[in-house]
Amino acid sequence: MVPQYVIYYRVSTKRQGDSGLGLQAQRAYIDHFYQGKPILAEFTEVQSGKDVFNRPELKKALTLCQERKAVLVVAKIDRLSRNTEQALTIYRELEGRLESCDIPNLDKFTLTLFIAIADRERELISIRTKGALIQKVKQSGQWRKGSEAFATGEAARLGHVIIKARAADNVNSRLAGAMITKLVNEGYNWSEIARQLNQAGFRTPRGKAYQAVQVQRLHQRG
Repeated sequence: MVPQYVIYYRVSTKRQGDSGLGLQAQRAYIDHFYQGKPILAEFTEVQSGKDVFNRPELKKALTLCQERKAVLVVAKIDRLSRNTEQALTIYRELEGRLESCDIPNLDKFTLTLFIAIADRERELISIRTKGALIQKVKQSGQWRKGSEAFATGEAARLGHVIIKARAADNVNSRLAGAMITKLVNEGYNWSEIARQLNQAGFRTPRGKAYQAVQVQRLHQRG
């Protein structure tokens, strides 16, 4: 039986929902990996990712998947949830019929590992930040005076741009890696794979076209 797919998109704010920020990238990933596959429906949510159980569009998507025994698909797993328990609950409800473009061959183990690592890293960043602040206050009695860029918000804006760019590079590399693995298994050589990556719109972290040697390195690193 040929599987059918239900696509779920999520953006975190009303502004993002109106502007398409983030949604366009999600659609690009889905179009790339699921072009030509039977898609039953698409659902788009404009809501925070904190609680999956208060998302009406996700509920509709899950209900349709259960009724039609379809596969739920997300562009990135954090669009579904950033909470391990919630993600596993959905995985069990769907009897494993869950796919994400950024996790090739997703199963219970990889799902648990991927989200648990993300959760742990966010927790450690919070602990390190708070610890550094406490130590600084103990040493000097107050936190350092903010620079002009900090006061005007320019530093925060630039930091957000850098973080977002790095995150995009990581996601693009994972998606490119998934495509490389697929093409390697189909018997394509490095040069042909590089050509197909470039035709699909993929670029290296430096914004350049892929060459055979870069394809090989990315595959070996993955």
